[in-house]
Amino acid sequence: MADVLSSGPEPGGPSHPRRRWTTPLAGALVAAAAVYLAVHAGGGMAEDPRAAGPTPSAPAPTGATPTGPAPTPATYRLHGDPGLGPTGVRILVGGRRPAVLDAGTGRLAPLPIRLGPVDVAELDHAGGTTTVVLHNPYRLRSRAVAVGRSGKAVALGQALDALPLRDGSVLTQDCSDPGGTGPCTLTGYAATGAVLWRRPEPRPLDLVRDTPYGLLVRTYDTPRGGVVQLEDPRSGATYRVIGRAAGILGADDRQVVFAPASCATECDLVLADLDTGSSRFLPENPGSPTVAAFSRDGRRVAIGYAGMLPDDRSADPQRDGHVVVIDQHRSDFWQSVPEVTTGPASTALPVWSPDGRLLLAVPTDGSGSGRVVAWQPGAPRVTVLPVGLTGFYGIPGLAAPLS
Repeated sequence: MADVLSSGPEPGGPSHPRRRWTTPLAGALVAAAAVYLAVHAGGGMAEDPRAAGPTPSAPAPTGATPTGPAPTPATYRLHGDPGLGPTGVRILVGGRRPAVLDAGTGRLAPLPIRLGPVDVAELDHAGGTTTVVLHNPYRLRSRAVAVGRSGKAVALGQALDALPLRDGSVLTQDCSDPGGTGPCTLTGYAATGAVLWRRPEPRPLDLVRDTPYGLLVRTYDTPRGGVVQLEDPRSGATYRVIGRAAGILGADDRQVVFAPASCATECDLVLADLDTGSSRFLPENPGSPTVAAFSRDGRRVAIGYAGMLPDDRSADPQRDGHVVVIDQHRSDFWQSVPEVTTGPASTALPVWSPDGRLLLAVPTDGSGSGRVVAWQPGAPRVTVLPVGLTGFYGIPGLAAPLS
């Protein structure tokens, strides 16, 4: 597995969407996966104690509560042409059966890690190191594993979160309080599992991405959310405050997209520049934004919207989960990925190819099955790869770029 798990130099690489399990919607997505696990394993998911919270000023909610017949439920649909994805591109796919997908062949290679019978694997990759966080619905804390360029899996112990850093090391977070609310400890590990450093942190952090401008995190300072900022991973010294967020959808080395904490539902998303700290609102797209990924050149951002739950009485006509691609070089012109929608509380997870094509890991139903498609922005149809996913739930953090 050494060749499968190492992807060479990282500078300027594609965006790594980090998990958004701490946003209100993402919590609902985790709960949806937990329902399936509970049915099949007889257990329930421990609630993530970290809540969501305030940021730059945002437009007020526009939706109205309708009356009358129950709204149409969100529905999975997938229509496209069979074929293969871009050659040489591999993505990490998590869930109950974590693997590496070769988009050019449609083949899946299992990751060399041991999972418990109900573990759900969340994945990320940077600096030649893959991190795997194994979430167990019976336990609040999770287990972290690192897989370096050698292909060997190294257990990093109990953790609430883990993030691969640009230099190939790994940052983990664990909190001593049984509710996961702090105080916490951040630990830096070599890919071999050796401890490099430790430091205390009074409150939990959402570990998002290691960027050229510092470690991008979201702090938790109110019940409604926290501050998006860049800091030094070892000392915790703040380099730049970006804004206040209910949750971060995704980031690359230069930009971040987040939901403003000053708005509860159906608000415009904020796009911020990590170098200058400047921010602006993205075009309004009705729905429940859950995850975002930037193309390698930073020009386009794909935003995944989750399908609405059956009892959601929102007036928005778009109830199906869908993916929108915004082109920042064309005055934020946006286009929906054609003929791909998802059902309640699930979303297609976007990963960009170096050649500008968008790959989507698409959950097909609530039982853990999925498909993978490729799409060239502007094309009328998607390409459906000859591969089926199992144990895949359409939760942020279950798909990430590898090469």
